[in-house]
Amino acid sequence: MSSNLDRIARVDITLDTPISNDANFDNILIIGPAPVAPKGDVPVIGVYNSLSELTELGFRASGDGADPIGVAARVAYSQTPRPHEVYVAVIGESEDAETGEKGPQSAVEVLEAALATNGWYCICPVGLEKSEVKEIIQWTETQDKICGYLEDNPDDPIVETGLYFRSYAFYPKVTEDQLANDVPVENKYGMAVAIAVKAMHYHAGEETWALKPLASITPSKLSSTFINKLSTGNISYVITVASKNVTMGGKTNGGEWIDVIRFRDWLRNDMQVRVVNLLIVNPKIPYTDGGIGLVENQMMASLKDGQKYGGICPTEYNADGDANYGFITSVPLAADIPSTQKNSRILEDCKFSARLAGAIHLVEISGSLHYENLFV
Repeated sequence: MSSNLDRIARVDITLDTPISNDANFDNILIIGPAPVAPKGDVPVIGVYNSLSELTELGFRASGDGADPIGVAARVAYSQTPRPHEVYVAVIGESEDAETGEKGPQSAVEVLEAALATNGWYCICPVGLEKSEVKEIIQWTETQDKICGYLEDNPDDPIVETGLYFRSYAFYPKVTEDQLANDVPVENKYGMAVAIAVKAMHYHAGEETWALKPLASITPSKLSSTFINKLSTGNISYVITVASKNVTMGGKTNGGEWIDVIRFRDWLRNDMQVRVVNLLIVNPKIPYTDGGIGLVENQMMASLKDGQKYGGICPTEYNADGDANYGFITSVPLAADIPSTQKNSRILEDCKFSARLAGAIHLVEISGSLHYENLFV
């Protein structure tokens, strides 16, 4: 290339690549004990694309002496569609820095380490003591994650009902009086895994966690009284409806719908990433009405995607033709912002309000049959 061109026209091209979004709202993390008979070194945190990758490490997925993680993974990969990948965290031993003595790791210690591995969202504890599950539930409440666990005794639950909005419980027993040792292993270790895989196949906002058919799970046969008890405790369950084994419930321990928590997490992350990209990719965003408008545009882009995925209502109209907006946004005018705040270069009071689309779980229809003519 001739250097004489530079004497007349100089061209520099930069690649303004936006930051990547490494948050994920689709994958499970199964956490449980190491295999009884490991084959080689089992990583504390691993990512697996098939059940065979786990069985090759010694996780038994069926038969006598099956490992909880192996069973849970088998249930996960039996769902349709299958997960692309499953994250696994193994609780092993830790060494005291001062004494050098080895002891069992805590589940929370393993989860803290797992945070360094991006790509998972829903924690599914299997084969752990109830005290350990309780610690995981409490830890999850402090994170941008959710947790699915099993609750086999609604009269003496692992955690008090109504406190935890990031954890959901499923009832694993086939009958109310079934002994713990008689519960199918797929229910015992795989029920919370199965619904997570099934529901998180859909984009956040597209799904509900109720009325989902699950493979490998034995449905419960429960009395209406007991079902009411589960509903009061925000404990979901699986029953047979029209020859399909489907989930019922779909709420977190705190009483909010699981899909709403997941959608909120996605929307928050999406809006953050859009605004950060705006500020990074551009040379600067001026503290003017035009610059503030660019920020509002990114807010609106996230909210519009929220509508596209079904988490936020579209604009609807009542019988009088009045618009009921799916969302509204507001940002301050530059002239109304004090100079001291402008000098800090912090933009505040950017707000939005959006209507959740929700989901229909129950339909009530009334009608009549008669011989009279029907002229409309």
